Order: sequence, then structure tokens, then C-alpha cells
Amino acid sequence: MPVIWRKAVWMRFVLGSIGLITSSLAILGIVRGVITAWWLRRYSVVMEPHRRGDYESALQACEGLEVRGKVTRPYCFFRGTNLSHLGRLEEAEVWLRRNIAMHQKDWYKRDLAIGFTALGEAMLQAGRYDDAQQSFEASLTHFPQRGSDYRCMAELCLLRRDNPVEPLRLAKLAIEHDQVDLSLSLEGRRTIVGEAQATLAWATATGTHNPSEVARLVAEAVDSVGERYVPATALVRYQSGRAYAELGDFQASTQHYEEAARLDPQGNWGRAARAALTSSRGDGQ
Repeated sequence: MPVIWRKAVWMRFVLGSIGLITSSLAILGIVRGVITAWWLRRYSVVMEPHRRGDYESALQACEGLEVRGKVTRPYCFFRGTNLSHLGRLEEAEVWLRRNIAMHQKDWYKRDLAIGFTALGEAMLQAGRYDDAQQSFEASLTHFPQRGSDYRCMAELCLLRRDNPVEPLRLAKLAIEHDQVDLSLSLEGRRTIVGEAQATLAWATATGTHNPSEVARLVAEAVDSVGERYVPATALVRYQSGRAYAELGDFQASTQHYEEAARLDPQGNWGRAARAALTSSRGDGQ
């Protein structure tokens, strides 16, 4: 075969291969898009009531995350987190640990880290502070870029009454990480920054007792988190109440506790706020 013919055949083979690869990638992209859209629709059925603070409805909607009768990572995670908000902590721990186990072999570790964070938050509710710390540290080991774990560690320090310098450092670190997390939507970034600002306000009240700085941080936290996501809004209100209680401003703390209780009647932050209100009234404040 003449050289020019061999070159022509080779070029035809190369161009044909490129065309086949391009077509295959296009088909793969379409398939992935369809699968992603399918999962997003399923997630939305769970997330819509969750965002409203209707954790009972969100828990029931988790059944739609099973595939052919088998549990999936999202099923375990969302079931665990909603049980945690409802205060059913022993059940929540079971499902959150199953979610973690299913993510252990993942190459991309962000979802595994999120699973450890959710477990740590459940442990905080249960008062199991050492277990909570282990979970947050495990999350940071797998994905240290997430600010949420620094915020949770700051909250843990405040609950344990550790050195007041440490929660200040951790809450500021959380804000620094959250503000540059490009994996989040603008709305998501504003929400988690607002949470971290509320924790920083509480840490500031505990560490420096600076009323003007606390007021600034609380105002920024409330504005940043808005009312888009009840669990986050209630967290901000409750921790703002803790901040003002540290300053001895019980009128302001009561207002924030009452707002958290109103917003989150089913959830952890609403329960914590009601308990704080009962305690303060029992103390005659």
C-alpha cells in the first residue's frame, strides 16, 4: 500500500475514533444530567419541608430516597439529620454512622466530612462532648476546607466552658473558610457565614464581654442568614440569645430565645430556646 494511502487510512481511523469518543462523552454527559436531575427532584421533596422546619414531613419523604427497596447514602444521611433535629438521637446516630460507612471508600471526601459533621452535631445535642469532638476532628481530617466544623468546635468549647480564647479563634476561622468556599451557592455561603457570626457573637460575649461588638455580630448574623432556612435561622437566634445572656442583657436574650422557639417548634434549637426561657424564668430573670 502506498505511503499516502496508509496515511489517509490512519487519518480516517483517528478522525473516526475522535468522533466516537466525542459522541460517547456527549451521551455520558446526557445520562449524568438525567441522573442528576432525577436525584435533585428526590432531594427537593425532602429538603423543602426540612427548610421550613417540618422535620416530621421531611423524615417521611426520605422513603423516596431508597432505590429498589435498598437504602442509599442520601437516605441514611437525610434520615439521620431529620431524626437528630427531632431529638431522636439514638436512631439518628445509627443512620448517620451508616451514611459514614457507605462513604468511607469515596475518593472525594467532602460528603464523608459532612457525614461526620452531622454525627458530631447529634453528639453535641446528646451532651456527648468527647464523641462530638472526635467526629468534628474526623471531618476536618478528611476535608479541612469546610468552615462548619470550626464553628461546631467553637460551639463545643463554649458548651464545655473551655479557655475563652479558643472559641473566638475557631469561630473566626470558620468565617474565613466559609467566605471563600466556592463550592457553595451565594445563598448557602450567606447562611453558613451567618451561623458562624452568631457563634462568634456568643464567643465574644464569653471572652471579651464587649456589648457593642456582640450587637454588631448579632445584627450581621441575623441579616446574613435571613429566613430562607429555618434550622439556620433558629440556630442564629438561639446563639444570639446565649450571647446576650452572657452579657447579662436578659431582655435581649429573651427576645432571641422566643424567636428561636417560634421558628423551630419541632427542632433542636427551638427545644434549646424553650429550655433556656424556662431556666431564666425559674431564676427570676
